[in-house]
Amino acid sequence: MCGIFCMFEANSHDADNCLCTYNCIQPTVNRRGPDYHSSVTLDFENHSFVFGASVLWLQGKEMTKQPVENEQSVFIFNGDIFGGTSIPSDVRKNFGDTIPLLHLLEKSEDVIDDLMNLQGPYSFVYLNKKRSKLYFGRDPYGRRSLLIGMKDSAILLTSVATRMLDIKCVELPAVGIFTYSLETGEVELLPWPFRHSNFKEKVSELETILNKTIKLQQNLELAHHTFINPTDNYLQYPLLSPDCIFSNLLNDARFFQNVQQLEVLLEKAIEKRIATQPAFCHKCIKSRNPCIHSTTGVLFSGGVDCAILALLADKYCSKHCSIDLLNVSFSGNAPDRQTGLQTLDELKQIRPERKWNFVEINVKESELNLERERRIADLIYPLNTILDDSLGCALWFASRGQTESYVSPCRVLLVGMGADELFGGYTKHRAALKRGGWQALHEALEIDWQNISFRNLARDDRVVSDHGRQLRTPYLDEEVVEFVRSLNCWERTCPSDNLQQGVGEKVLLRSLAYHLGLKKAASLRKRALQFGSRIANSKENAHDVSARLKL
Repeated sequence: MCGIFCMFEANSHDADNCLCTYNCIQPTVNRRGPDYHSSVTLDFENHSFVFGASVLWLQGKEMTKQPVENEQSVFIFNGDIFGGTSIPSDVRKNFGDTIPLLHLLEKSEDVIDDLMNLQGPYSFVYLNKKRSKLYFGRDPYGRRSLLIGMKDSAILLTSVATRMLDIKCVELPAVGIFTYSLETGEVELLPWPFRHSNFKEKVSELETILNKTIKLQQNLELAHHTFINPTDNYLQYPLLSPDCIFSNLLNDARFFQNVQQLEVLLEKAIEKRIATQPAFCHKCIKSRNPCIHSTTGVLFSGGVDCAILALLADKYCSKHCSIDLLNVSFSGNAPDRQTGLQTLDELKQIRPERKWNFVEINVKESELNLERERRIADLIYPLNTILDDSLGCALWFASRGQTESYVSPCRVLLVGMGADELFGGYTKHRAALKRGGWQALHEALEIDWQNISFRNLARDDRVVSDHGRQLRTPYLDEEVVEFVRSLNCWERTCPSDNLQQGVGEKVLLRSLAYHLGLKKAASLRKRALQFGSRIANSKENAHDVSARLKL
């Protein structure tokens, strides 16, 4: 993982303006990568460039310093390659992702095609000197942050910014790979091989920021999955207990086959995200002393999403290391504290040999207000709603992992983001089914998925990475997504009033939890982080602009 900064100005041989902006943002960029940071100043093709990067070493036997510069290129890559490329897995294991990917791009006859085939979360900036082009973009799900802004003739690309910056920034839309021509100043977009419903809106917003018309391909179609009516009635168990319902479902051969396939794919997704990291925690990474501390943590409310992640992570974490379960509360014995402790007991019963560190993070209002103004509001920027405020602050304190007597040393943090969009866990999904039946639920899930890259993933990346930890989202693994999205909506969720809450919604995922032995966690009702941690004020409108985030 790394922090990215790139600023360039056309018709200029003086990098002072870009350096001034870098000096303003650099401390925040550097916190994302505590293991190394550096910068490169370049005068090329009548453009002045400043590249800056910070590195959190998580791939390869040795750390790769960034920015990577040679005669052909300047490259900053913030991401993980989990497939979709011709780079052999043993090469990535030995040398990490950045250098092998750069070598591939430098030899490539079609740079865009090679970039588009990547699987995994990423954002990047790549200057190809031979082609006189700057390539930049984010993965299709928008899992890594990259902001873009413009002042006069200077364009800024950065993982994070600040509210005080005199450049208005927006999140670069995760709609494809962008190129900037150093010869013509033209910006071109080569979209992903699908388009979402708000594609034109996002491109138009970017054109306004850049004061440029973006050239793009026009021969692609709107992404959409066909609706099929349900043919089975295996979810009609209104009078049975959760135990009976899950038992009956798991006895259905076809349904159980889906549960098993989901288990296999989630295990694989988690293994990819934790097994290849260096065997050192934050405390031991510099000395490289033998480490028995927690290298992996889980954002842990006790709910079904995180309970499954914690249990499956146990299989791939060293048996000598503990696993940190980070649980945040802004009001003493908050609901998430209660469910967290309850599910902790289940984990201990299922995996008694594992040391589970339940990290009770308690936040006072005075500390919340102080850190929001000092750091968190800048990380949330350019987002600004009350919901962004609540979720951003809750996640920042949770991922900090700090109590009065302990600070989590984990470098990788597993989170359950994407589960509700994929498996149908929101209240609005229940409302859609009630209002318009399965067709309406199908459409609601489609809209949620089309908006996944424009929601909160980039914000959450900025917030968590501020602690020098890597946010990893196994539910958004490409193979998991492909499988779950191949299922009909009624094979994933049944948020019907005929079933009690905590059973029907996300029924496929809940059935997996029950199958794994998490029988209590399987039927816990969903509670959003802002309410489960008691940070949110239910009287406020979540979509209003938050005065607390203003300067």
